[in-house]
Amino acid sequence: VDWNFRRLRLGAKYETDLWGAVIMFRGGNMLNRVGLSKYTTNITYTNPSTGITSTTPLVYDVKLKDNRGYIHEAAGYVKIPFASTKIIFGQMNLPFNREYIGSSAYLVSLERSMITAALPQFDIGVMVQASPLKEINKKWENYLQMSFAVSNGRGGGGDFGTGRRQDLTASNRYVTNSISPMYTGRIFWNVFGGYEKENTPGPWVEGLQIFQNKLKISLGTGFTSTKNLIVDSSPPIELTPGTTKAFNYLRSQSSYDDNGGTSTVTSGGLSVEIPNYAVQNAVTTPSRPKLGLFARTYDATITWKGIYFNGAFTRMIGGASNQLNGWHATLGYNIQIFDKYWIMPLVKYDYLNGDFNRNGSRRDLSDTMKIYWAGLNFFGDKHDFKVQLYYQVLGNHLDINPNTGNPMPIDDRRITLQIQTNFSAGTVAPEDISYRSN
Repeated sequence: VDWNFRRLRLGAKYETDLWGAVIMFRGGNMLNRVGLSKYTTNITYTNPSTGITSTTPLVYDVKLKDNRGYIHEAAGYVKIPFASTKIIFGQMNLPFNREYIGSSAYLVSLERSMITAALPQFDIGVMVQASPLKEINKKWENYLQMSFAVSNGRGGGGDFGTGRRQDLTASNRYVTNSISPMYTGRIFWNVFGGYEKENTPGPWVEGLQIFQNKLKISLGTGFTSTKNLIVDSSPPIELTPGTTKAFNYLRSQSSYDDNGGTSTVTSGGLSVEIPNYAVQNAVTTPSRPKLGLFARTYDATITWKGIYFNGAFTRMIGGASNQLNGWHATLGYNIQIFDKYWIMPLVKYDYLNGDFNRNGSRRDLSDTMKIYWAGLNFFGDKHDFKVQLYYQVLGNHLDINPNTGNPMPIDDRRITLQIQTNFSAGTVAPEDISYRSN
């Protein structure tokens, strides 16, 4: 049994007719990060003159200055009346994946899907957002929204951030210096409009539609592209338990462009140029001068009289992609039992596949991961108080048979109880102030 804070967030929002700002702190990182844990390393030394070996424990104490990733979100935006345009800047939410755009406070399922961890949820950059149908008819403002962002591609401080410097030329001894930005775009089509609060039409708020009886359909598609993928994305630790094989979703570029060299081998008077690199690794080659990435996603959410469906398909291509693809589907039914209380049983299937060992095939047993979920949500005053009880089964072959060395299935079944409360104070509700795509 493991007890811990899954999420602990503290933030503030402010908005006027001309501009707005949001800042959010990751309390979970402050409490759970390794940088706040004291640990000991043993140093062994053998005296050359006496031959006596001694061991000295070296204790590393807590260093708050080394524990980073506190800032979850820090963005400002300017509002332009034409087409409800917003220009956003700072460490912002990227408009790619529907589950990552939605706030964790309003998640219907216990966790986001596996594919979301492949790319950062936040990054530092600039984004433009608009609702073009507003200029045709004011009533159509929440039916269509378009977003486009240019960002550093290194992730936010709480995602894949490397420290205090987050600009494009930031580097350290472990990371290749890259100046290729990441481009992200998304289009939302809310077929019957957005979230209606007290019969007043508003923007789509993922996770709140389940409390309305009207038919609501939201369709979306997004893309992400970069010439040089600079971040390593590994799955959450709970997906690789025990002795299972570790892997990365994507393969970041660890060398400069066109880095692969050749060696001259002479035999029988004939000289041949032989590559001195392996195509499977993260080194660039003359035929693969960059490890780039292009990802696209298609998703939908449908709610009607308590019935809830959410699904998405994501595909990635490029030298860094590992040919990653994944899809997930969630089906549930929200039942109102009292004025402000609901019970929602649901099931979810999550699928992920990729050429993780980069051998040119995605058919190896260890190249596919599956998760089966069955759960029950209890809502008190919508998402303000939420209790979630879930049964989860991991279906993958990430373990290794000690006798044959071949992949073998793991036996991992879990029961998770999560309790979540949301507190807010202000002149409006938290969902009324937002720059995120919807």
